[in-house]
Amino acid sequence: METPERHRPKKFWGQHFLRDANLARKIVRSVTVPSPRLVVEIGPGEGILTERLLATCEHYVGVEIDRDLADRLEQRFGHLSHFRLLVQDVLEVSFTELVRQAGLPNAALVGNLPYNITSPILFKLFEANPPFQQAVFMVQKEVAQRMVAPPGNKTYGLLSVYCRLFARVELLFTVPPAVFFPPPQVQSAVVRLNFPSPLAARIQNRTLLDRVLHQAFQHRRKMLRNSLSPLLPSRLLSKLNIDLRLRPEQLSVEQWLDLTEQIQQLKNLDQGNGANSLSD
Repeated sequence: METPERHRPKKFWGQHFLRDANLARKIVRSVTVPSPRLVVEIGPGEGILTERLLATCEHYVGVEIDRDLADRLEQRFGHLSHFRLLVQDVLEVSFTELVRQAGLPNAALVGNLPYNITSPILFKLFEANPPFQQAVFMVQKEVAQRMVAPPGNKTYGLLSVYCRLFARVELLFTVPPAVFFPPPQVQSAVVRLNFPSPLAARIQNRTLLDRVLHQAFQHRRKMLRNSLSPLLPSRLLSKLNIDLRLRPEQLSVEQWLDLTEQIQQLKNLDQGNGANSLSD
């Protein structure tokens, strides 16, 4: 039974609570990781997903920053042996440690992500190889479109590359503002990320890859010869086997991996020759 009590949403945490039970069931059905499984929920809020997720998993961990909401969740679900709640900022949580502690072979990450910290949460997930088999998120529709955007699309950017690098991403369905309280000013969408992506195994130097991508997309309208110039002197930049007139949004993930490998090889060769002329 849904609790009759209503929490006053806090704007500074970007709280918009889902109030549609049918949509909640549809989101939970989108989690297809087999049992036995751990489910980690980001921002359980009023518990509309929590109630249904608890019925589908062997172990549940919710991460809720709002103490008022956390108290209500504990009162409602605390009697369940497989329920655990962390009153914490999700950006400070170790996903890897949560999965390790659960000791289950399968794990999923679920959440109606606060729109003001969606990108930080996603990039946190991509900091290392995600320890989950799947993630199902509600996000702003514009963000969902960026997550699934192909190369050459106007919305293809840094987030698109990282999503394709670490996961196989699907935009499942859109969600209107009217199903939330308070209604947001934007449309939402539910996305599913399946881990791992076969491309992740190709990463040889993650630090360099991150640097190349951030440097390039920081100047996404510039040609590669300009956006990559802080990383390589011109005498080495010209040796790259790629059209330097291309712009960052025109390269596929495979091309970014290949480009990073080339940069690493040129760096090794240059240092081996004692020139030591590449930027640190």
